[in-house]
Amino acid sequence: MTQQTEAVEVPADTTEVTDVVQVPAATTGEADEMDVDKDASEEALTGDYTWTIENYSKIKQLKLYSPVFQSGQYNWRILLFPGGNNVQQLSVYLDVADSVTLPQGWSRQAHFSLTVQNQKEPQRSVVKDADHHFTLRACDWGFREFVPLAELKDSRTGFLMDDKLVISARVRVEAQVNWWNWDSKKETGYVGLKNQGATCYMNSLLQTLTHIPYFRKAVYHMHTTDGEDPEQSIALALQRIFYKLQHSDSSVSTKQLTKSFGWDTNDTFMQHDVQELNRVLVDKLEEKMKGTSVEGTMAHLFRGKFTNYVACINVEDKSTRDEDFYDLQMPVKGCKTLYDSLDEYVKEETLDGDNQYYSDKHGKQDAKKGVAFTSMPPVLALHLRRFEYDFTTDQMAKINERFEFPTTLDMDREGRKYFTEDADPTVRNLYHLHSVLVHSGGPNGGHYYAYIRPLGVEQWFKFDDERVTKVKEKEAVEGQYGGLEHHTAPGHTPQWKYPKISSAYMLVYVRESAIGDINIDVTADDIAAHLRHTLEKEQEEKTRKKKERLEAHLYTVIRVATSADLKAQIGTERFFDLVNPDNVATLRIKKEHTVLQLKHEIWRMTGVRPSEQRLWMWARRQNHTFRPDRPLQQEYDDHVAMMDVKEDHPPPAGKFQAELRLYLEPVTTRPMPFEIPPPDAVAPDEEGYPLLGADQLLLFLKFYEPAGEQLSFVCTHVASSHDTLSDLLPVLRQAKGLSAEAELVVYEEVEFETSVRFEPIVHGKSLKDCELQSGDILVYQLARPMVPPPPVPAAVPADVDMAEGSGDGALVTTAAAKSPPRNVVLESERDPLLTISQFFEHVKNRVVVHVRKLPPQQQRGQGVREKERAIQIAMDKRWTYDQVTGRIGQALSLRADHLRLTMHNPFSDLPKPQPVKFRGVSTLEEMLTSMQKSTDQLFYEALEIPLQEYESKKALKVSWHNGASEEVCTVNLLLHKESNVGQAIDALVLELSKLPASDVEGAAGAAQAAQAAAQAHPLALAPRRVRLMEVFNHRIYKIFAESDDIDSINDQYWTIRAEKIPEEELRAGPEDKLVHVRHFHRDSRMNMTHNFGDPFLLLLGEAETTASVRTRIQAKLSLSDEELAKWKLAVISFGRVEYLEDDEIVKNRFRKHDNYGNWDDYLGLEHAHSPGAGRKKNASRGGYADKPIKIHG
Repeated sequence: MTQQTEAVEVPADTTEVTDVVQVPAATTGEADEMDVDKDASEEALTGDYTWTIENYSKIKQLKLYSPVFQSGQYNWRILLFPGGNNVQQLSVYLDVADSVTLPQGWSRQAHFSLTVQNQKEPQRSVVKDADHHFTLRACDWGFREFVPLAELKDSRTGFLMDDKLVISARVRVEAQVNWWNWDSKKETGYVGLKNQGATCYMNSLLQTLTHIPYFRKAVYHMHTTDGEDPEQSIALALQRIFYKLQHSDSSVSTKQLTKSFGWDTNDTFMQHDVQELNRVLVDKLEEKMKGTSVEGTMAHLFRGKFTNYVACINVEDKSTRDEDFYDLQMPVKGCKTLYDSLDEYVKEETLDGDNQYYSDKHGKQDAKKGVAFTSMPPVLALHLRRFEYDFTTDQMAKINERFEFPTTLDMDREGRKYFTEDADPTVRNLYHLHSVLVHSGGPNGGHYYAYIRPLGVEQWFKFDDERVTKVKEKEAVEGQYGGLEHHTAPGHTPQWKYPKISSAYMLVYVRESAIGDINIDVTADDIAAHLRHTLEKEQEEKTRKKKERLEAHLYTVIRVATSADLKAQIGTERFFDLVNPDNVATLRIKKEHTVLQLKHEIWRMTGVRPSEQRLWMWARRQNHTFRPDRPLQQEYDDHVAMMDVKEDHPPPAGKFQAELRLYLEPVTTRPMPFEIPPPDAVAPDEEGYPLLGADQLLLFLKFYEPAGEQLSFVCTHVASSHDTLSDLLPVLRQAKGLSAEAELVVYEEVEFETSVRFEPIVHGKSLKDCELQSGDILVYQLARPMVPPPPVPAAVPADVDMAEGSGDGALVTTAAAKSPPRNVVLESERDPLLTISQFFEHVKNRVVVHVRKLPPQQQRGQGVREKERAIQIAMDKRWTYDQVTGRIGQALSLRADHLRLTMHNPFSDLPKPQPVKFRGVSTLEEMLTSMQKSTDQLFYEALEIPLQEYESKKALKVSWHNGASEEVCTVNLLLHKESNVGQAIDALVLELSKLPASDVEGAAGAAQAAQAAAQAHPLALAPRRVRLMEVFNHRIYKIFAESDDIDSINDQYWTIRAEKIPEEELRAGPEDKLVHVRHFHRDSRMNMTHNFGDPFLLLLGEAETTASVRTRIQAKLSLSDEELAKWKLAVISFGRVEYLEDDEIVKNRFRKHDNYGNWDDYLGLEHAHSPGAGRKKNASRGGYADKPIKIHG
């Protein structure tokens, strides 16, 4: 095996190639003729070059470069260190000849081999190869130790002949792919699926299924209707995905499908097992297909049958049971090939001895137990069991062993040994590999992708989420066997082998005789007309938008706001300012067109003639308001090109084309609404625009009605800058239809973003003196408004309805009280908003808060919480803590002082870890702000006592263990912070006494509880017979004294464990010794011990032997004789293991005094880490896919 080394030059010699001077004696031979060929399949260019160095012994340079040669249209040269690169070996490297002059950021990938030729015996030539990514920083790469100099210079070896050295190079430059611009459709004819976060396992399965034409056709024939929502219909969502995979030019989204499954965002970020999804999806589709024309499709494609049998050896008796299967789980561990795995699958097991089979006819008999196939499905799905439970580490582990599988699988091999005698002999079970689903990673996560060879073609494709590429069969098949792969470290490190993290996880085979039936044509007629029409329209719209993006530089988008837009938006979605420019009519006009042509288009859209149009340009003012500022025609006449019309403050970055925002003021005596001209009407031959006087300004008028708390847009008004309020009042009254005597108060709307500010317009001052200008807004109301009646108290819970967590959060005003949305709690019990400033302050600060019950934290520290459904409650950001809890309590019919709130983290979309303390925040606005980001969610808990009282106490979570050291239940105590451990034990005993005896004793104590049914509760005893301990990492670290304060106990980091003190300890003599007992196993490779399971305490008698201790442990842990025989007892002191003999007195092995808090001497129980050995009863031992897949649709 050759050793590859890193290309590192002598540190003292840093000269560039231009500094190298070759002596005349060291002449170089001419380069041999290059043999460069383009291998289209490998997308690589390969070139060979041979360098002959004459007068080698006379070379004095430290390093020497060969002439430049080409490979892959790139310039290369060989770099040689004749005297070695700081070693007594010849050092040879491949160098990029023109690395200094290449463009910045250049790089290339190359596989190369270097050969020092043996001219006497060519078979003894030294050849070394390497792969390298060449860059400016790593422009050479090769081998520091190629041939020892002593061997090189020895004339007998044949490397130097006639003082001539021959070195050759072979370089293959790999074509580099720009993945950023990779077009899967163009390169392969297929498109990928978008990953929603952790849905790669689903994507690989969907790609496999869509390449089974019979399956795809059956999905198309599932009944769907035109009005169905694909987010509510699995069939329609699948149809849409399959259609887009066939006809789309870009990757396809699966969001509608996952929503139809009933999944939320958390589900899409939780990775699952692809085989589990396959089973669940096939079951769900089989259910959906019942009663339709495609009923039975899943069974036809995927269902096979096997027979479980037990056959007696010595008598004639055989029991059989047939079972259907849709996939097979094949063992990997210990199997080299798929055929070995199949042999293991059908391997017979002998039932004898204590494991004899009980025959109804003949009693206990020796028997053979096994399984054989009755029929195989056309599409055979094989799940490779790459993940198995490791009893040693108590967790799932991935099996990375090499496991070979053929491209052609013969299930009829060796006389059809896999089948029963009843199997149909006319069916030829020869299968061809269709797809390989790969898992890359470990037991706690990873990535899935698929290699698929579509039926009827020989080319393999790799489907990796959005990217689809062509690959060779070797990569798709042999590359996924798993096993070990070579890793080479730089320097003198030899090649090491490490387990491959990527390997086949699921194989799909198609029976040869069924390919013709499965590989059927799927035509447009198979797709429902409504679906085809909808998707074609979507595609047309997508194409239109794409075209717009491509042509965006040619057009300007004109957003034209009118008084109709102001009327529609003000008072509903808009309160401050005038209009949302994104929600108004738009026009696209070519940039070379003129303003007059724009006016013609506006006439066609609105009916306002070109000569009647006064177009106002918008401006963003210093107070952050956005108002019409000046007429466009003052700066641009009708013949100016649109490309020259610019806003002072264009839209924010991110817009893909130029935009111009305008307000249309019709200046005409014609009545509104204006008649819209027909599409083919000829535009009026008019130019110019209505002039605005030098002292005139355009004002916008709003009116506020306190009785209904309604704001509305009235109209615009062109006023003189010399007008006073007295001049304006008649106009304001007439515009709103008020009487001439109506007394009004008028304000200017100044700003709202930083603070709500309205300035009154007073009598006697002109509009100019009031600093009014065009685009300003006047808001007015009656000076003596009608006071609305107080709200009628309502049973708020009757107005509460549960809303999904994704509610839109639309604002709710009291004006909506006549017809409230059913999912919103209305505002109530506040003072009426009588003035304009009160109303706008309220609008600025109101918010609809989504209030949810705080969900429990997931186990095993996953950090994922499933949200409860929310109610929406309208509140005010200025509300105090008491007002917020009072409002939530009213809505939920709960006592406000019993509520504990938790803020929402908008970045993780989860509750914050710590709740809000009683009056710990001043306002609702603070509750809805996290790290300068706002949210609209809060979580609540309903406590049994007032929060203020709760916070004065200490919450303590205690794990109660029974006599067998098994966790039975968890008790949450609430104690005064000044309490001690003794008082905590009193409270614990009181809580446990409320539980049934069986719940307290657990399974291990069930028999004793039954025998003592007539006796008192197991905890009807003095509290002092219970102890509290601190446990962590399978060790007892502390036994609390009853006088210890509980305030210092951390139940978040440590497990606080409580248990009854055994009778034997209560009667302990002065020479007895209490010792720690822990489960452990040894890692012989690392010479280390590892603890696991639940530790416990054991009292050793003064002269008690190992045999006695063993018997007591057996009784305590309810072990069988067979289990106990496999256990070893040892005393472990500071990691040193000393095994005990049965007749040995155990106590003598322990030190007399314990000087350490967690007792470093302990009694160890060595055994395999089996489930249940000192484990918590309900503990999970799964990996990342603990939560089962559910499809709810």
